[in-house]
Amino acid sequence: MDTKTLTHAAVNDQTGWKTEEYHGKQMHVCAEPRAPENAELAGHGQQWTFTVKIGDSGTGPMDDKGASAKSDPEFFYSTQAVAEDMGFLRGRELVDAT
Repeated sequence: MDTKTLTHAAVNDQTGWKTEEYHGKQMHVCAEPRAPENAELAGHGQQWTFTVKIGDSGTGPMDDKGASAKSDPEFFYSTQAVAEDMGFLRGRELVDAT
Protein backbone atom coordinates (compact mmCIF):
# COMPACT_ATOMS: atom_id res chain seq x y z
CA MET A 1 0.00 0.00 0.00
CA ASP A 2 1.32 3.45 -0.86
CA THR A 3 1.65 5.95 1.92
CA LYS A 4 0.52 9.49 1.35
CA THR A 5 3.11 11.96 2.55
CA LEU A 6 2.83 15.63 1.72
CA THR A 7 6.17 17.40 1.71
CA HIS A 8 7.53 20.60 0.34
CA ALA A 9 9.82 20.34 -2.66
CA ALA A 10 13.57 20.56 -2.16
CA VAL A 11 15.02 23.99 -1.46
CA ASN A 12 16.89 24.09 -4.77
CA ASP A 13 13.63 23.60 -6.68
CA GLN A 14 11.20 26.35 -7.63
CA THR A 15 9.29 27.62 -4.61
CA GLY A 16 5.59 26.94 -4.31
CA TRP A 17 5.75 23.27 -5.29
CA LYS A 18 4.36 20.56 -3.00
CA THR A 19 5.30 16.92 -3.45
CA GLU A 20 3.44 13.68 -2.79
CA GLU A 21 4.53 10.06 -3.39
CA TYR A 22 2.15 7.78 -5.30
CA HIS A 23 2.88 4.28 -6.64
CA GLY A 24 6.63 4.89 -6.60
CA LYS A 25 6.37 8.21 -8.44
CA GLN A 26 6.61 11.76 -7.17
CA MET A 27 3.82 14.17 -7.99
CA HIS A 28 4.77 17.85 -7.82
CA VAL A 29 1.92 20.38 -7.69
CA CYS A 30 2.10 24.16 -7.83
CA ALA A 31 -1.07 26.20 -7.31
CA GLU A 32 -1.00 29.76 -8.59
CA PRO A 33 -3.50 32.61 -8.40
CA ARG A 34 -4.71 33.96 -11.71
CA ALA A 35 -6.24 37.26 -12.66
CA PRO A 36 -10.04 37.15 -12.68
CA GLU A 37 -11.34 37.07 -16.24
CA ASN A 38 -14.58 38.80 -15.32
CA ALA A 39 -14.05 41.40 -12.59
CA GLU A 40 -17.80 42.06 -12.44
CA LEU A 41 -18.57 38.56 -11.17
CA ALA A 42 -19.72 39.11 -7.60
CA GLY A 43 -18.77 36.79 -4.79
CA HIS A 44 -15.55 35.41 -6.18
CA GLY A 45 -12.31 36.11 -4.40
CA GLN A 46 -9.09 34.80 -5.81
CA GLN A 47 -9.05 32.33 -8.66
CA TRP A 48 -6.48 29.52 -8.57
CA THR A 49 -5.05 27.14 -11.17
CA PHE A 50 -2.54 24.30 -10.89
CA THR A 51 0.36 22.64 -12.67
CA VAL A 52 1.27 19.02 -11.90
CA LYS A 53 4.47 17.24 -12.89
CA ILE A 54 5.21 13.53 -12.45
CA GLY A 55 8.70 12.16 -11.95
CA ASP A 56 10.61 9.26 -10.51
CA SER A 57 11.42 9.33 -6.81
CA GLY A 58 14.17 11.81 -6.10
CA THR A 59 13.43 14.08 -9.05
CA GLY A 60 12.29 17.63 -8.56
CA PRO A 61 9.50 19.58 -10.22
CA MET A 62 11.92 21.20 -12.66
CA ASP A 63 12.67 17.82 -14.30
CA ASP A 64 10.83 17.90 -17.63
CA LYS A 65 11.24 14.21 -18.47
CA GLY A 66 7.99 13.03 -16.85
CA ALA A 67 4.33 13.62 -17.59
CA SER A 68 2.76 16.95 -16.74
CA ALA A 69 -0.59 18.72 -16.91
CA LYS A 70 -2.17 22.07 -16.19
CA SER A 71 -5.66 22.76 -14.93
CA ASP A 72 -8.34 23.37 -17.52
CA PRO A 73 -8.28 27.08 -18.42
CA GLU A 74 -12.09 27.08 -18.48
CA PHE A 75 -12.20 26.36 -14.74
CA PHE A 76 -10.67 27.88 -11.65
CA TYR A 77 -10.56 26.92 -8.00
CA SER A 78 -11.61 29.18 -5.14
CA THR A 79 -8.68 28.44 -2.81
CA GLN A 80 -5.07 27.37 -3.03
CA ALA A 81 -5.84 24.21 -1.05
CA VAL A 82 -8.58 23.14 -3.46
CA ALA A 83 -6.32 23.79 -6.46
CA GLU A 84 -3.55 21.72 -4.86
CA ASP A 85 -5.96 18.86 -4.09
CA MET A 86 -7.21 18.87 -7.67
CA GLY A 87 -3.61 18.92 -8.90
CA PHE A 88 -2.77 15.82 -6.86
CA LEU A 89 -5.95 14.13 -8.10
CA ARG A 90 -4.89 14.84 -11.71
CA GLY A 91 -1.41 13.59 -10.85
CA ARG A 92 -2.78 10.27 -9.60
CA GLU A 93 -4.73 9.95 -12.88
CA LEU A 94 -1.51 10.51 -14.84
CA VAL A 95 0.38 7.92 -12.78
CA ASP A 96 -2.44 5.36 -13.08
CA ALA A 97 -2.53 5.86 -16.86
CA THR A 98 1.10 4.74 -17.25
